[in-house]
Amino acid sequence: MVLPSDAVLYRRRVLISAAVRAGYAHTCRYDEPAARREIARMTGVVMSVCGPGRGPTTPTMLVEALHKPIAAIAPELFRDGSGGELTVLNGGLLSDDVYGEGCEDIVELLSGGVDPARRWLPTWAWMHAELVENEAFRRIHEGATDEEYTAHRYFVVKQPAGVERQLAQLFSEAVGMRKSVAYTPIPADQVFRGKFWWPCPVCHWPMHIDGDEVRCRFPLHNAVYFVRGDSSKGRPLLQRRDGDVPRQPAARAFRREGADRSVCVETAVWRHIVVPGVSEVYLFERLEALRRHGLQVQLWPDKDRIDLSVGVPATGWAKTLDVKDYACAVSLADKLRKKPPAARTIVIPDYRGDAQRDELVALLPNLEILFVSEVIQQAKSEIRKGQRR
Repeated sequence: MVLPSDAVLYRRRVLISAAVRAGYAHTCRYDEPAARREIARMTGVVMSVCGPGRGPTTPTMLVEALHKPIAAIAPELFRDGSGGELTVLNGGLLSDDVYGEGCEDIVELLSGGVDPARRWLPTWAWMHAELVENEAFRRIHEGATDEEYTAHRYFVVKQPAGVERQLAQLFSEAVGMRKSVAYTPIPADQVFRGKFWWPCPVCHWPMHIDGDEVRCRFPLHNAVYFVRGDSSKGRPLLQRRDGDVPRQPAARAFRREGADRSVCVETAVWRHIVVPGVSEVYLFERLEALRRHGLQVQLWPDKDRIDLSVGVPATGWAKTLDVKDYACAVSLADKLRKKPPAARTIVIPDYRGDAQRDELVALLPNLEILFVSEVIQQAKSEIRKGQRR
């Protein structure tokens, strides 16, 4: 398997970025005066990607096209079969695909120029993952020790939402320094009837409310519920969509103002730091539990030069790990090719499946590709070997 050319991959990312921006603008066209102008500007970007006489040529045509898989706009950019399933709009609203896939391929569309839409566009719609991370942790990168950096990042992943006063107290106890990642009031679309909110049982960020449906906007967390009634205490109760969905969380009271107001990290921080951090922290905590059996593990050493280092001194087994949670194997492989990781093993969540692992093995022959569960199994196997010696 061979990666598409740099030119094709770049045009694909420009198309996805323009589509995401246009889709978001469409959802707020009645509230934001500049939204319709943004759709028109992004139509021009899409036309430049597609070439003369191809693709949507008016804002109306672009909005219609965003309700279908993006590969239909420029089929020649998706001949490798990856990334083209992204659908930006569903019934006039942003689809969960945007959060699950679209955010991964955002590029700057006006490099070196003035982008007026940044005044009102959310950062996830124009800022790629590395910039989000750098901006979020800029202050602690400069003055913090490795331990402070790890403690700060760990806190954000484990506590992406809650009561502002409690979060401040927990942060002071866990990290002992001032927060640099901002927490803001929980958005209205994540609050039920202005009174309650629910944390995703996987990432703990407030779930999206759509009528009586409550779901995490990251589809692979598989957290989808329906409001089924009120408890004896007057709090709404959730019912799982099916038996594969994680156990339903309890409703949290929503407070709009004061020291006990309900807050969460911004969407960009959730998508680019919390969501991938869930797999990183899960793997770390599973390995940390094996420390008493002779395993050594470190999370985000050297301020995230790698995600984890793990080893069993008794057998000499050691690995450096980067955990990557990407929807598109081609996009991930391209980014790792352009910026080779310090780690020699790439770890992907089990829910990404054998197909993605096989793609990455073919695209990245110089790197080891493992599932999270395989790393844990290897660590346990090495511990048993060491105990027999």
